[in-house]
Amino acid sequence: MTDISAVSGSTLADGGPNVAVAILAALLLGPFGLFYVSRMAAIVMIVLTFVIALPTLGFGVLLTLPLGMLWAGIAAIRLRRRAMRAA
Repeated sequence: MTDISAVSGSTLADGGPNVAVAILAALLLGPFGLFYVSRMAAIVMIVLTFVIALPTLGFGVLLTLPLGMLWAGIAAIRLRRRAMRAA
């Protein structure tokens, strides 16, 4: 039998998401990079980015981009710890 987690490409199958990749994805893709670690975090950051960036004519991204990178790093670390405990 084939392990379904290996076929689906689950990031938890190999010890969780890579922290560096999570931060880099959030840097390059903005809030969409958070989909690498958490769908809910990505949706929250997309909404937050629009709410902050629209009234500030885009300058709010200077606040939300580093916040998203920090969130991606913390989420990746927590997912890796959870995956290591489960293994």
